[in-house]
Amino acid sequence: MGHLHAVDLTGRLRMLYPGESPAAIQQRQYLGKQLENLFVRLNHYDRVNRRSRRKQIERIEQRYRRELLLHYDPSAELTDAFRDGRYNDATAALLYGLALEKYNIPYEGRVDHWESYLIVDPQGKKPVRLNAPAVRPHTPVSERSYRREYLALVRSTLDEDLTTLSPAAADRLYHQYYYAPDQRLNFRELSAYTQFRRAQRAFASRDYPATLAYLTEARLLDERPAFRLYQRAVALQQASLTVPDEETLVKELFVQWREDPGSQYLPARLLRYFDEQQQLLLARGGAEGALDLLNRYCTRAPAHTPQWCAELGMLQSLRLLAYYQARGENVQALHLAESLLNAHPEDLRLQGYVAELTLVNLRQTYPDAQELVDRAKVAARRYPFLLKHDRYADIVLRQTALRVRDLFAAEHETAALLALAHFRKQLTEIPNGYDRTLWTLTAFVAASNYYFAEEDYAPARAYIEEALRYDPANDFLLHQQDLLARY
Repeated sequence: MGHLHAVDLTGRLRMLYPGESPAAIQQRQYLGKQLENLFVRLNHYDRVNRRSRRKQIERIEQRYRRELLLHYDPSAELTDAFRDGRYNDATAALLYGLALEKYNIPYEGRVDHWESYLIVDPQGKKPVRLNAPAVRPHTPVSERSYRREYLALVRSTLDEDLTTLSPAAADRLYHQYYYAPDQRLNFRELSAYTQFRRAQRAFASRDYPATLAYLTEARLLDERPAFRLYQRAVALQQASLTVPDEETLVKELFVQWREDPGSQYLPARLLRYFDEQQQLLLARGGAEGALDLLNRYCTRAPAHTPQWCAELGMLQSLRLLAYYQARGENVQALHLAESLLNAHPEDLRLQGYVAELTLVNLRQTYPDAQELVDRAKVAARRYPFLLKHDRYADIVLRQTALRVRDLFAAEHETAALLALAHFRKQLTEIPNGYDRTLWTLTAFVAASNYYFAEEDYAPARAYIEEALRYDPANDFLLHQQDLLARY
């Protein structure tokens, strides 16, 4: 995990507060400034940049507990820690993660029932568990109670009979539709979990539009059955709240709007009714019915209101996008996202949809590693923004790193060195990737091992040194460096 430079922090902030709304921009600016000031205090007062890794972790945790993580609040936002010391386990994990990345300290996220936490320096001699201050030990009884409550939602949403399941089978089902306690999460996945937690709170408060909005944000960062489960639960709840005579009300609103075409209230209220009705139709599997609904609304509107109809069309397209993704129909979702992007080529959100769907679809379609790389490069020529996506970086870096490894393993030294030179060039041209450090380690360690076996120790040491320039805190590389220093 690399040092958190300003450009990396900007990317993290966009992940946490996506979009270009004034509120999102303001939150990003505020959080970015507060983090910069925090890092200054950690360096100036706590001397974190001069400490051993163990001391760095201790000093970060001490300052957080003294300054930011003061009052547990399940509804706290990230910025609340800086405003008045309010936090929850999800926001604490993200804030800890940002500081750890700043000082190049590796970590992994975990979700254990109702809370998240970090395992810091997971490959070190004594990994550290970083919890939010309010965390208390779980009991088997409380964990079983939480699982039962969650499985009740699964049962009511999926209409499955769970009464015949053994406790072990019920636990497996719970982990299938939630998070497994031993599953490692990166920063992006922890960010998605935070959005999911917000969705859970909104759902419990019966704020279903907010629930769907949070789930949409979560699915831009990660894809989990838990997210789709809650989307389905929202649809069922909204279906049960349908007003029987709503169509009569809608007709009356259109009559009033045609009589008062300058009204701002009537089109806004009709748009809300339209969205509620189309979500009910989609929940029942009726994509065609939703398209017919759009036509009916647009033909009833007063003349000279194309912008309003365009708003309905965009809203429906975004709902359909979520609908196709929830059903695993990624090809349909990709075609729709591409169509939307053609109409709005500068929309960063739509670029994100197209990038994610394109790369996921390629991974599912082309199991051969080289063909996958070739197809990804073709796609990137059509959509240059793919080049900045972490999934694209991993596809390309993985293939070259494995080729370097295999060529050295087969003792094709000349070809292996050419492949390694190409890998270096890619590291320069491709500055991202979820697993960038893994592929860097794969390539350079393969080269080092080859020359070590040949008893040519100078290049064996040099390749480990080169790998450390990309990942200076990697414990395995540091161990190899110490080992090779004896030769």
